[in-house]
Amino acid sequence: MSSLLLILLGSVLVSYFALTGLRELQPFFSDDPFDSAIGLAVVTAANLIVLAPLSWLLNHFVLQPLHLEYLAPVLLIALILTLALLSQRWLQHQGRWLPAPGFTLLMSSQSALLGVALLTRLRSTSFGESCMLGLGAGASFAALLLAFCSLQLRLRSANVPAPFRQAPISLISLGIMALAAMGFSGMIRE
Repeated sequence: MSSLLLILLGSVLVSYFALTGLRELQPFFSDDPFDSAIGLAVVTAANLIVLAPLSWLLNHFVLQPLHLEYLAPVLLIALILTLALLSQRWLQHQGRWLPAPGFTLLMSSQSALLGVALLTRLRSTSFGESCMLGLGAGASFAALLLAFCSLQLRLRSANVPAPFRQAPISLISLGIMALAAMGFSGMIRE
């Protein structure tokens, strides 16, 4: 049991180092990490706002009439990859945030996009509901990402004890933020 916990802890720390230490794995080339977080939040929110209605349309006008519901995950992944490529082209054309070489891979493997696409199939009964689900998911993802980034910036200048610097305090604060976000689930009965 302890070896499994060590493997889990090691993978978390390696993932944290890879996402914060290697410049190639960061989503945008920017000296300001908050500006990069704004770019990622804007792109992800825009993709979620577009993806939710598109997945509803795909489900109700293509998959259900043709009885091809089993192809939904594959088609949704293809739709996510298409949106990731389009957003990378838009970013390159726009010029404010320059995407890193692995940006398309980062956007296409984001679990928020696939989760919202699958939730749209299960929860949305109308096109308007799917639009609202995409808007709500995009806004909440952007808010949480920017809140965590601003918390990280404040922790850099805080007097944190030596054993808790960098990865440990980041994981602890992320866990507390996750608990706070879970407090909002169940506020409204379905």
